[in-house]
Amino acid sequence: MSPLTQITVILLVASAFVCTNGYPNGLVQDACSSMVPNHNANTQTSASPYSLSLSKSTYSGGQQITVTLTGSSQFLGFLIQARSGSSSTPLGSFKASGNAQTLDCTSAASAVSQTSGSSKSSVAVTWVAPANSNADIQLRATVVQSERVFWTGILSSKLTYNATSNGFQHTAPLFHGLFLSLIVLWI
Repeated sequence: MSPLTQITVILLVASAFVCTNGYPNGLVQDACSSMVPNHNANTQTSASPYSLSLSKSTYSGGQQITVTLTGSSQFLGFLIQARSGSSSTPLGSFKASGNAQTLDCTSAASAVSQTSGSSKSSVAVTWVAPANSNADIQLRATVVQSERVFWTGILSSKLTYNATSNGFQHTAPLFHGLFLSLIVLWI
């Protein structure tokens, strides 16, 4: 083989290894901020065949909410975070098992992704609402259908902060009114 042919073969083989940077093990911390996988392909512009559903529509600090990712097609990978508005900072934390694992993006367990590149038809995880937020929050996902086919910006319905869901706000006015009534009776 001529030296020119050898160099050509070496360059072709070497270029095959830099074409894609996939993470079948789901350890995708490189994508934490942008939520775009490094697959050297563009995100799909068609409507996503995947959706995120939530077990509740409101939250309070520390509350656990089930997040389910499903679709009409199987998928290989995913990344899910909770964010407020256009912020790139994940909120709350996740609990995961089975074919999902937590990732430490900006804080412990602030995102969740796949554990392997095997096909999945759905995944369910638990999101734990942050104790220090009162903003409306949406869960968002990136779903990888195949190495070069993926969707970003898949949004759940909004979760609205509900200060009364822990019960204190419901009982506080009642006790306040009862307390005032006792003071009036005592005077």
